[in-house]
Amino acid sequence: MSKNQEYVFCVDSDGCAMDTMTYKHQLFFGPLAARFFEVDNKEGFLEKWDNINLYSRTRGVNRFVGLVMALDSVGVKGIERLKQWVNTTASLSNVSLEKEVMLNTSDDLQKALDWSNEVNRQIKSYEGDALAFSGALSGLEKLHELGKVYVVSSANKEAVEEEWIDQGLINHIDDLYCQDRGKKEDVIAELIKVGYRRENILMVGDSPGDLAAAEQNHIAFYPILVGKEAESWQYLEETFATSFTIKNISPKELENLKEAFWKNLD
Repeated sequence: MSKNQEYVFCVDSDGCAMDTMTYKHQLFFGPLAARFFEVDNKEGFLEKWDNINLYSRTRGVNRFVGLVMALDSVGVKGIERLKQWVNTTASLSNVSLEKEVMLNTSDDLQKALDWSNEVNRQIKSYEGDALAFSGALSGLEKLHELGKVYVVSSANKEAVEEEWIDQGLINHIDDLYCQDRGKKEDVIAELIKVGYRRENILMVGDSPGDLAAAEQNHIAFYPILVGKEAESWQYLEETFATSFTIKNISPKELENLKEAFWKNLD
């Protein structure tokens, strides 16, 4: 089958297939940011952190964007170079930040890099459970029967790979497009560029960033709703995925899914 005939399912990892997002932010991302940037009101900062990264319309934002937003929200000073890099870099990744630090050394950029590396290190050594959401495994199996399945995630590739192997999800995907391979919208754009048709690509995700990546590339979006993950995966597996591949999804239904997605985050 040629690429323009194949269906492609782009699936996010943290908070979508894997129930890892909440603990990563509450145990590692937030507390370590407070430590590295010496935040005075730690309790208030962590509340802001959770709201920005987990419980609002900015859920799932890239780690460095979320870092700037959270530091800004409590008035942390001296992060101008970090803000500039976040706003101008082509790749919001550790590798890109390492290059920036080598070219333009500054305290805030170094702190951000040290923070991000320490987050990765602590997540890697975390010994608690990192479990797939109920229904994700069988849902991915169904998607793989219908087409190509690509992980499209802004998370660290090593962590994603380890979790997906551990939970048996890795058997139902074709490739991993993580933080090291660029922004989600660019990954989807590249898939279109190499021959996959827009109308045959579906983005499955839990965050506004996933929806934005889909909308920027004019492809369909299916939401995994926060707090209703099992039901979302069940409907995707039993009804939506097949309907998508036989062109039996109306624009109105896609719009209704978006409305339900936003309402669930408000």
